[in-house]
Amino acid sequence: MGDPISRSPCFRWELLRAFIRGGMLSTNKGGATSKARTRYRVRVTRTGEANQLSHLAQIESLRRAVLESCLPVILDGKRTRPRPRLAFGPAIAMGYESTAEYFDLELESRVSPEDVEQALRDSLPTGMSVHGVRRIPRFFPSIDASVNVVRYVLSGSFPGDAEHRREEFLHHNTIIVEKIKKGGERIEHVDIRPLIVTMTLATPNRLELTMRFGPKRTVKPEAVVEKWLGETPKDLHVLREELFSETAGGELILP
Repeated sequence: MGDPISRSPCFRWELLRAFIRGGMLSTNKGGATSKARTRYRVRVTRTGEANQLSHLAQIESLRRAVLESCLPVILDGKRTRPRPRLAFGPAIAMGYESTAEYFDLELESRVSPEDVEQALRDSLPTGMSVHGVRRIPRFFPSIDASVNVVRYVLSGSFPGDAEHRREEFLHHNTIIVEKIKKGGERIEHVDIRPLIVTMTLATPNRLELTMRFGPKRTVKPEAVVEKWLGETPKDLHVLREELFSETAGGELILP
């Protein structure tokens, strides 16, 4: 049966890491050693307690989870305290739930996506769970550099004439909202009409909003609701449901 240490996930990954560094992996047909550094894209959900995490707190939680998973992760040695080499998706506001949090990680060896998912599952904080893992090419664009469209689901007590007001709202060619920068020192005016891809009232209390975002054109969904209705419902709940890359032809592609 073996001792408990030799059966632990950490022991298996550390043994594999030692094999990699020692050049003891299996060879290819030409006899050369293959160290098989591999990148993965991980999708994570955040609900319940986790929606109170700030974006920075979420990043630290994910870094800690990766380290605790004992996966053979590549560390960024340029720092005083080495961190796992990870790349994260766009920031999320505190209070939002999400089914579309992504991060990329690079491992020293090829591990099945199923094993990566299993290793991470037991290390994530309360309210966060792995929703999928897949391999990506090593030089694939990072998640933050490639996505430019987000789909939200907003739930709340919308007025009875919300659908009529939605139709009138989208009829405008220009819809200006004010963005107050951090510190309140500067106000920006943003035309959100070209940012709205779709805006559908799926039920009387459920709005599905798909929006473009990017440098100097990122607007919170609450600002759209306030401009649409003149106020933001006190019970408004925001879910970031998905992220996309929009092609020049307008096609939305999953990360």
